[in-house]
Amino acid sequence: MSSNKFLKNAEAIISIDARGFIFGSAVALESSKPMIVARKPGKLPGQLLTREYDLEYGKNSLSIQNNALKKFNSFVIIDDLLATGGTVNCVSRLLQDQGKEVLGLITVVELKELEGRLKLDFPVQSMITF
Repeated sequence: MSSNKFLKNAEAIISIDARGFIFGSAVALESSKPMIVARKPGKLPGQLLTREYDLEYGKNSLSIQNNALKKFNSFVIIDDLLATGGTVNCVSRLLQDQGKEVLGLITVVELKELEGRLKLDFPVQSMITF
């Protein structure tokens, strides 16, 4: 995994609530990169950067602690599943709104038929595709 070019060039990892934390922590440990979490509403203290996104059945939002991003400019996003791309797109836009760069996404499973990767403007690496 650490031979991945966009992971090698990233300054930090963003893991998405909640199963993304499991995989993100393993990738962070192996790559010696700091891990920052993107969490659902009401889970993080402090000053937050928050962005809303659409679900098939409503809306939700993700937040990142403002101070956690300050030292870093380039990120890889880690999540367990890429389906429609809504949550990953939410996190990437949140980062881009702060002038940060998303170098890529690493996901365990990708549901290819839903074409979530087509909504993203960075490389995607999936361990398993269905």
